[in-house]
Amino acid sequence: MNYYEILYVVNPNHSNDQVSEIIGEVSKHIESKKHAVVDHNFWEKKQLAYPVNKHKYGNYILLNTEFKNSDFVNEFKVFLNLHKEVLKYIIIKLDEKPVTPAEEAPAEEAPVKVEEKKEEEN
Repeated sequence: MNYYEILYVVNPNHSNDQVSEIIGEVSKHIESKKHAVVDHNFWEKKQLAYPVNKHKYGNYILLNTEFKNSDFVNEFKVFLNLHKEVLKYIIIKLDEKPVTPAEEAPAEEAPVKVEEKKEEEN
């Protein structure tokens, strides 16, 4: 399996409901081609480093996905390029399956042993 981390930026003028719809469209496209979405998170609206299509801000969305073959990456790039709401994207291939926040268990602290020294009685 091939694992990818995809960060894409969508139009900043959308409400949270509209961003959720875009996330749903992207997930539906991936799953319709028999691939899997590992994790899909909306970060927040952030300022861009430079204007893109006259926008100074963008809604950042992080997608961790599992593609059965690497040929789908090019098809997915075409999908993102044709999607009118996606301003920019970056696709990074991962070496291993990404860990989702739900899988990350909070590290339990080991109990601290306190040794008491007994005073010697004279």
